[in-house]
Amino acid sequence: MLSLPRLLLLSLTLFALTVSPALARERWPERDNHLLALHPRRFGQDHPAVLTKLRAACGGGVCAKLAGAAVTPLLAKSGECTQQDMADQIIDASKQFNGTTQQTMIALAIEYRQVEKNTPPDFTTKPPTLRNSVFCQTAPKNSELNGLVQAQDPANDPDVFFDPATGKSVQLGAQANTRPFGTSGNATTA
Repeated sequence: MLSLPRLLLLSLTLFALTVSPALARERWPERDNHLLALHPRRFGQDHPAVLTKLRAACGGGVCAKLAGAAVTPLLAKSGECTQQDMADQIIDASKQFNGTTQQTMIALAIEYRQVEKNTPPDFTTKPPTLRNSVFCQTAPKNSELNGLVQAQDPANDPDVFFDPATGKSVQLGAQANTRPFGTSGNATTA
């Protein structure tokens, strides 16, 4: 007679032989029943070094909260002025600290304001068009940020911008926000 462990092993073996193998398919994003080409993001900036420096700039939770909140304004769907507004918040928060910490935080706000903002490619074109982020059209609250704009990826088409308000591409000059605030010439990159 078969012992219990051998009987279990025999049962599992028979079960494995009778069940057809499970076939799996890796799911890929699809649009209109067509596979989407996945493009790696050049956004090693999803956590730019300035955020780590900001987190360590002051004691307590003030800088940690600022660093955590500073990620969202860099995302593609964030409004065109959110990055500048966040830099203003960093400078405003710096005023509660001593001279050295305050100067460090102001320098980090200036660095943060010039960090590249994420923009998605325009997949309606073949090949997809790499787009720039539109510029804020209001003056910053703090004078230290005057004239500063976010960096643009040099691989982007210099004439095409992503407008987060509409989620669409905008040609250079079609809207005021395709040029930095206070300029009327060609858009510049930082």
